[in-house]
Amino acid sequence: MGQIFDFVLAAGICAVLGFGPLAFGAVQPWSMCILEAAVACLVVIWAAREVANGGFHILFNPLYIPMALFAGVVLVQLFLHQTAYWYATWSKGLLYACYGGLIFLVSQVFQRRKQRSAFGFFCAGYGFLLSLFAIVQQFTFNGKIYWVVATHHGGWIYGPYVNHAYYAGLMEMLVPFPLMLAIDKRGEKASRAFFLFAAVVMGSTIFLSQSLGGMIAFAVELAVLSLILFRNRRFAYREILLLAVLCVALIAWLAWLRPAGLVERIARLLNPISDAGATGRVAIIKDSFRMLRQRPFLGWGLGTFSTVYPSFRSFYSNLWVNEAHNDFVQTLVETGIVGFAFSSAFLAVLFRDGIDKLNHWRSDTQSSVGLAAFLGCIGILVHGLVDFNLQIPANAAFFFALSALVTTRRDKSEEHQEFGKVRG
Repeated sequence: MGQIFDFVLAAGICAVLGFGPLAFGAVQPWSMCILEAAVACLVVIWAAREVANGGFHILFNPLYIPMALFAGVVLVQLFLHQTAYWYATWSKGLLYACYGGLIFLVSQVFQRRKQRSAFGFFCAGYGFLLSLFAIVQQFTFNGKIYWVVATHHGGWIYGPYVNHAYYAGLMEMLVPFPLMLAIDKRGEKASRAFFLFAAVVMGSTIFLSQSLGGMIAFAVELAVLSLILFRNRRFAYREILLLAVLCVALIAWLAWLRPAGLVERIARLLNPISDAGATGRVAIIKDSFRMLRQRPFLGWGLGTFSTVYPSFRSFYSNLWVNEAHNDFVQTLVETGIVGFAFSSAFLAVLFRDGIDKLNHWRSDTQSSVGLAAFLGCIGILVHGLVDFNLQIPANAAFFFALSALVTTRRDKSEEHQEFGKVRG
């Protein structure tokens, strides 16, 4: 009975995460509702599993503490009416409760080696299939998502997303999984070759989407992985060579596809400040700090940036500025110094445990999966300096799930079982 519950929970978490990107990033009310209801149902199923097992066994995750403190800030905003728009804060608060539920579920469900490895395979396979769809759609594009769904708000469509930057953000989180599975020496040669191919295809779509922030984030991920490998280069010549093969194959693949405008788009990285979009982002950030000065401690309220910002905008635009185009600055404005401090504590815990994964990733496949999750988190956070991927529910759900994967402690019962096998 317990194994059935475990399978249902693991499959349910993967289904919830997989649903978001396919539903255009889960940015519409109906898809957000499904996301929240599905996570709530999975929590109920987890509780049923614990009752069936004779009692509640909750595995601690150090992320719970900063999560609870951040939730306290949002509750103060709601109940003491310290928000510029109560309903917006309430709605965004429900989403963050959903993310908290995902962290809890991943911490309780993916604590064993087989389950964590299976989740790594899911991320690699899901990302590969989605990237294949994105490539096919790009080269047969008729102006509609899935060739049938028209958009009425402009945007730069790529894959199932209205905006190419959101797609790139998702791939930044997923591409480290096939890459680490390709590097892992414990896999068979055929499977490692397939995962390397999958990593090339997935990585190429970041460039095909022409998201500058995505390209920078992906480059940072590769740089971090290279540094990790060079730390133990005496034992890592094959891995370093494999990473070089990835880069060469990626360049060759893109040269063969020859997407229009890619070279010109990459050339903008040489002088990013001259780009009109970058200039607008800088102005928004300056205006955001003016907002912060008026409400420095608790901010304007979670989810209220688009409501408050028009009163502080310092430049003319016929476009609606709905986000700060910087996840860190937006968190600071909406939740103040107090909320930002708790968010920083969340990241501190994430990086502390992630750095620990750097020293043990060769030990087994689940450690490689943990390092892949950490690399994915690094990528989306780097991208968050110039965009707002964490305001997109589908991408935020993946980020928080990967954060839980990085910080989840291994189940002691499994350790005792393995210790017994060794002694036996």
